[in-house]
Amino acid sequence: MCMKKLFLILLILLVGCNKQENKIEINYDNTYYQVATPYKESIGSYSIRDYDKEEVESMLMKLSTEYFKTNNSLYQEGQYLTSEEIKQLVTDYNNIEEIKIDDVTIKPSYITAIYEQDYLATNNVLKGISLAIVVDNKQYYDNNYKIVDEKIVLDHALSKVNNLISYVRSKEELKKVDIVVGIYLENDYKGSFKYLGYTNSNSIKMEHVNYNYQLLESNYVMTNDNKTYNTILAIKNSLSDYNLYMNSYGLYQNKTLNEVSVILNKNYFKKSEILDISKILTTNLNNFSNIDIKIYFKSNNNTKAFINKNRNDTKIETYILED
Repeated sequence: MCMKKLFLILLILLVGCNKQENKIEINYDNTYYQVATPYKESIGSYSIRDYDKEEVESMLMKLSTEYFKTNNSLYQEGQYLTSEEIKQLVTDYNNIEEIKIDDVTIKPSYITAIYEQDYLATNNVLKGISLAIVVDNKQYYDNNYKIVDEKIVLDHALSKVNNLISYVRSKEELKKVDIVVGIYLENDYKGSFKYLGYTNSNSIKMEHVNYNYQLLESNYVMTNDNKTYNTILAIKNSLSDYNLYMNSYGLYQNKTLNEVSVILNKNYFKKSEILDISKILTTNLNNFSNIDIKIYFKSNNNTKAFINKNRNDTKIETYILED
């Protein structure tokens, strides 16, 4: 079995100065949760259709930081809703009358999955849980689908949130913990959380939120966030000699850019290329302020290296993975 070696190259950017110091350093980052030990896999997983579980996990975790702070909470995969329970809840919540779209009769299933995360105190005592209700406005029939208005689908999910709270509270170990619930709408590119609520009681009030991903070379970004659009074009132009393919997307919160991810694809990356690209990117990355940035170097779908820059941080960290 091949073991991966992780190399960290840390570039300290000195404000107002062109000088750079190369240091090797690894710091714990308070923007991420530590995982509770011993590690436990989730006991529940069920969905009507495939969905981007990794994306839901990441976004729900980010939303949960408002209620379970990263500096005093531990993350754990869901330990309270079993696969059978989730399946039954999804089935019950999709007990909906048939609908007709363009003369096609469909038995709709608006809710496709329920996903759980747990948050523990540093002594491993449960503080609370976060739940995502995953919905899809594509309704399938005979290997085809019709689109239902988003509002109908979201309103249906909203009508089931307090049912879910009641079910969770029926479990003795969850009677008094904090609960966060988000409603996640799937789409063709990346989904988004549309509603979020928090409760420490037996009911919950959901509020509209706007977390969504946008391709950073899209017309939307060109029109609404021209600075980011131009920065991405500058990055792309600065790498034109490397014969690579670049894809970039950003997480917007209420139309404010919160996080940037860039994927650089090439058949083969030499270590010297990765280091040189990291150096080239330094200036452009600092055009982003108060934004988390990750850049991935990929060859044949395998990640060979990545660059990390945390918001308001003068450090840019380049990690190189070697066989």
